[in-house]
Parts: sequence; C-alpha cells; structure tokens
Amino acid sequence: MDLDQELELPAEARALLDAVVAIGSDLDLRGVLTRIVEASCELTDAEFGVLGIVDDQGDFVDLVPNAAVGERFDKIGRMPEGHGLLGLVPRERRSIRVAHVAEHPVSSGSFPDSHPTIDRFLGAPVLVRERAFGHLYLGNKRGGVEFTATDQALVEALARAAGTMIDNARAYEQVEWRRRWLAATGEIGRDLTGTASVEEALDELVISLRELCGARLVAYVRVDTGLLEVRQVTGDTLAAPRVVERYAEQIREVTASRIPARLPGEHHRTTLVVPVHTRLAGPGVILVDRAEESPSLREIMLDLVAVTAAQLGLILDRRQALRERAQLLVARDRDRIARDLHDLVIQRLFATGMQLQGARDLDPAELRTRVDGAVAELDGVIKELRSVIFELGTGSDRPLLEDVRGLLTEYAPVLGFQPLLRIQGPVDRALVPEAGAHVLGTLREALSNVARHAAASTVTVELTASSAWFRLRVVDDGVGFDPTVASAGHGTGNLRSRAEELGGHLLVSSAPGQGTVLEWVIPAVG
Repeated sequence: MDLDQELELPAEARALLDAVVAIGSDLDLRGVLTRIVEASCELTDAEFGVLGIVDDQGDFVDLVPNAAVGERFDKIGRMPEGHGLLGLVPRERRSIRVAHVAEHPVSSGSFPDSHPTIDRFLGAPVLVRERAFGHLYLGNKRGGVEFTATDQALVEALARAAGTMIDNARAYEQVEWRRRWLAATGEIGRDLTGTASVEEALDELVISLRELCGARLVAYVRVDTGLLEVRQVTGDTLAAPRVVERYAEQIREVTASRIPARLPGEHHRTTLVVPVHTRLAGPGVILVDRAEESPSLREIMLDLVAVTAAQLGLILDRRQALRERAQLLVARDRDRIARDLHDLVIQRLFATGMQLQGARDLDPAELRTRVDGAVAELDGVIKELRSVIFELGTGSDRPLLEDVRGLLTEYAPVLGFQPLLRIQGPVDRALVPEAGAHVLGTLREALSNVARHAAASTVTVELTASSAWFRLRVVDDGVGFDPTVASAGHGTGNLRSRAEELGGHLLVSSAPGQGTVLEWVIPAVG
C-alpha cells in the first residue's frame, strides 16, 4: 500500500496536531525538547525515546530523554559515540526504521551497562534551517510489534515541525539572554569619577558576567611580558590560580593573536578566553571558566563576552588615566616645590650668608668667630636643601607592584618557570615606602626558599590590601616539609622578625608532598 494512503488516518492526524500544539506552547528550549521526545513516544507508542543534540562537528553534546530513559541515565554514565544505528541516521540524513536491531548490518549488537535492550528502532534527524540540531531515536514499540510506516511518517512530520519550534525557542532564549546582559551591564561604568568607583565597576562587571554565564569563576587576567596577574575574580576564588595555570598557554595565545578562544568541556560546560583591548592599561583577557552554554547560547555567548571585554577595557583605561593624572599632579607639585625652594629659600639664605661675610671685618674677634660659624652652618643648610630639591624633582619612588613584577621576572629563570601573581585591593596605596621595602625583602627570601628547597612546578604570589591589613601569600606545589621537624634552612626566622617589627605576623603551613603556604601579614599604613 502507498505510504500516503496509509497516512490518511484522522486519529493519527489529530494526535500529530495535538502534539505540535503542545510543543509550541513552551518557550523554554529544554521544555520544547522534552515535549518533542514525549510526544514522539506517545504518537508511536514507543517505550524509550531520546533526542541526541549534536555540535557543529556532529558529536553528541547533550541527550534529552523521555521519563523511562531518564531513570537510567546516571547509571549509563557516558555519551554515545555515534556508532551503529545511532550514527546511521546522521550519515543518511533521513529517517531509519528497523524491525530487529541485532539483525541490521551496521548494528554492533551490544549496549552499555544499564542501557535498555533495544530490538525495534525508529530514528529521524531534527534539522534547524537545514543544519542538524539533533537526532530523535525511539526504541521498542509497546506490545513487541514493529514500528509501522505510519509511525515513521508521523515522526518525520513531527521532526520537521520540531525544527521550526526549536528555532523559535532558541531565538527567544537568545533575546532573553541579551536582555539580561543589557540589564546587568548597561549601567556599569557610567560614573567613573575616582579610582574607588573604577574598582567597583570592574568588580560589578565580572560578578554580572559570572551570573549571566552560570560560570564557576570569571577573572580578569593581566599579561605583562609573560607574567600572569589575576586581578578581578569572582566565583570559586580558591581555584582561580589553578585554573589560570591550566589555561596559561591559551591565555598567552589569545593575548598575542587577539582572537577569542572557546574551549568545550564536559557536561555542557565551556571555558571562554577573550582578549581585553586597551590603549593604556596593557594586554589581558577575560577568563570565563565552565560557563553553562546551551545550544542556543553557543552562537552568541562568545560575542557578548567579547563586548563585555571591550567595556572592561574602557574601564581599565579610565583607571590608568586617573592614575597617570594623579602621578602628573604629584610631579607638578614636586617641581613647583623645588622651584619655590630654589628661588625663595636658597637665594635668601645665600644673601644672608653674603651679608654676614661682609660684616666680618667690622666686628670684634669674638663676633667674627660667631659669624664664621653662622656662615658654615648656612652652607650646610644649603647643601641639605639642594639634596631635598633633587629628590623632589626626580621622583624616583616606584609603585610597589612594579617592583614586585620585576622581582618575579628576575626569579623566573631561578625557579624554572614564571610565577603567577594575584592582586586584590589597592596594593600600591596600602603601605609607606619603608614597609614596601620589607615586602620586597620578604618576597625575595620566600622565593629563594622555594627555589632551594621546594622542587616546585608552580608558585602563586598573592598580594591583598584592605583598610586594615596587608597580606603577602606565597603558595607552591613542591615537596613540602614537616613544620615540627623543619631545620633552620627553611629560613623563616628573618621573615617572622620582619613581620613582628612592623606589628604583624607570619604563618607557614606545609606537609610532606603537599607544598607550602606562607602568609606574611602586617598592618596597612599608607
């Protein structure tokens, strides 16, 4: 009998129409997909049903089951690889109906543990704009009978209708995600009147991005001649150094090429590495680790993160411009003070000395002795003032961060790798120069200890500044040691003395084979 004649059954037609209406009533993409699978099982009386979603390469990335299959998913434990009949449907790009799976030429005849045994099989591709979105697989028609030509035609019609509904649901999800992105990031960075507000804008931006992407963590990573600095970070902050180390190569490649990278992971999670373009603040990237990337968001998430990176770059340039403006104002003040000292103070002192010298021959011997002493003293004052003027004019003090970066670069050949730097808070403004010198000395000694004793492959240096405390934390993954029996060779005595002199303390935690964590904490004074 002709297939079209076999289809002329009002009951099946009504069932198909009801299924289409039911599917179209859901705007949520996952809900649409679940309804498609359930409706296919109801139309064909199939016991098992699953919609396998594929990526652009045709690999399975997600499975949407009916209730009967869903109960077994956790026990199956792995994604299908597309062999046998599961792979025949995408290769043929048409529906496939099989009476006995074990007898089919391409069937492997075996199933994973806990997978239901399938004898009857019906599969059909689900296309969205002529591209494969996924493949619908049905197994074991109830009663042990074969799937019919009517079943096949109904599933083909439902799959065609499903393609349109999936496209609509994806468009809705994309529009909704864009709306949420605009609402979350639209107002950030509009009022950047000072350094504090810039820092707040940067924090808000990474927090909003993490919430939108459902990511494990989001971090802004600055790249400075190979040195990676973890700046703004939200989410699983303890894992941030480890995650940055894992993607260090991709971060450097993206920074050099300025081309974003998408790194697919397991369980519908994706890591995005997007370059941050700046004119003043130097190169860097936004790292979005393990974002929830649904099939519909796969097309737009990377683009919108790139837009967010551009917004971040503008805020960073604003912060750098504010810093340079402040430095310029300081430099101008130093120059003005130097000029005033030279033009007013020194010249007047010099004139006073000349007057005293001219009066020497007119006074008695005792007065001459006193005048000579005054002249000598004035000469000394002039020398001291010239020294002060020189220091004010040159402005040789460097920010603490600059010195730390230089020290880490210096120790990279000694360690055999580049340490990772993590910054939290206003590090450059937290300490007076004298305390900053202690920080550098402590860091140098800590890195020397790692190089001599740890046999480490990674080191993370963390600088954290708050209104009350400044913390230097050095973490390595080396051989570690037992603190109760450690020898003086581990050199913590000097580090502890430095901290105690400044009103702080030192904590060292380690265990054999588990690396070492050194925390050096002092009051913040600046």
